[in-house]
Amino acid sequence: MRQRAPWILALFGIVISLSGCGPETSSGGGEQMSYKDVKSMVIDILGSSEAQEALQKASTAKYGASGLHMQSLTPQDQEEVRTAVKDVLTSPEYDKILQGIMTDTKFAGEFAKAVSKDNKQLQKDLLKDPAYQKELTNILKGKEMQTVMFEAMKSTEYRTQMMSAVQEAVQNPIFKLELMKILQDVVKQELNPQTKDQAKKGGDSGGEGGGDSGGGGEGGEGGEGGG
Repeated sequence: MRQRAPWILALFGIVISLSGCGPETSSGGGEQMSYKDVKSMVIDILGSSEAQEALQKASTAKYGASGLHMQSLTPQDQEEVRTAVKDVLTSPEYDKILQGIMTDTKFAGEFAKAVSKDNKQLQKDLLKDPAYQKELTNILKGKEMQTVMFEAMKSTEYRTQMMSAVQEAVQNPIFKLELMKILQDVVKQELNPQTKDQAKKGGDSGGEGGGDSGGGGEGGEGGEGGG
């Protein structure tokens, strides 16, 4: 009703204007229509199918196909709607009903489109949460999850999808920047002589230790033979 008020007032003003220009009475005076006559005329106009159709078109053009827009509601009405929706979604009585609704292909598709943006943002926020990262890591380390992942990796569909994802990631400027940083670090490590020398010394010391232990063993055997 709140949505139709401006249109009703506009129609009422038009009717009053027309009534002021109405035909003169038989006595030749300029008597205007009474309030009762004007009210009756407005009711007749609003009750007509043409008026209902015009109001519906105007409401649809302003608020969308549903005819109900959250911005047209008062803050109190909006809070009541949120509370009602929350009660329905969290009530055990509506579990089966909601499951039936979500299995509807058309509804599921429209619902996914509606929450896609918010869902992506939610996933990004969760990935930044240390507690969520830990739980996700524990899940991925599980044997059952690893078995499922290995089986999925063997399929052609998974490989095709993975290649597509990699190609999209490579085109991402942020991913390119991170990849370049990693490659630069690898090149620095390979070209840094200190790192190479330390690795070589570690290998040489390990070999010498093994040789000394081997020599000691041979000496011990020789002593036993002489005895």
